Amino acid sequence: MIKKVLAYINIHPDKNQSWLLMSLVVSGLLITYAHPTLVKEIISNLPAQWIAFESLAASIAGLLIGMIWQKNVRKKAIRYFFYLAFAESLCGCLLGLYLCFINWNVWVFAIASLIYTTIISTFVGKCIMAFKAKLWIEKEREIYDNNMSIVSGIVCIVGYVFALVALPSLKVSLLLWSVCCIFDDIGWLIVYTNNKKTLREID
Repeated sequence: MIKKVLAYINIHPDKNQSWLLMSLVVSGLLITYAHPTLVKEIISNLPAQWIAFESLAASIAGLLIGMIWQKNVRKKAIRYFFYLAFAESLCGCLLGLYLCFINWNVWVFAIASLIYTTIISTFVGKCIMAFKAKLWIEKEREIYDNNMSIVSGIVCIVGYVFALVALPSLKVSLLLWSVCCIFDDIGWLIVYTNNKKTLREID
């Protein structure tokens, strides 16, 4: 039944993609539902200069990590991907729980998020970029991209519709964001574990 529904909406996942899509569904629904509340809180309480600085810092981090993404740096990041992805999820989750249950501070949220996303998340993203090239080539990669695009679209529609109907409070949004951080990388952690030998081969 599920296969028929997926085929009807043009989703054709292989075993690895199934894990990634399930992870995307859970994390995507949580973050899209919480997103409007979090964005409004951040935009309302942070100066425009911080938004510019945050974007600048992310751009610089992406540039520098891209420049050093070779030889030993690339090799070590790929080899220790599991720990990087786990650290990314854990940092996000703990930050969200702290802000939700202990002390909400928009500056703590902004600065801590910037630190771990510009460093850990950028390396995780680079590793995933390398993994995609190993797991799916040519036509398979097109299918992968289309699968992710369709599921992302469905998830965003459902999540934002729920937000329109019943917008969550800030505390609920922070809790959902914490849970989202855990599920965000679970798919890739499973895929990496199941394909460790292939993915850890350095070109």
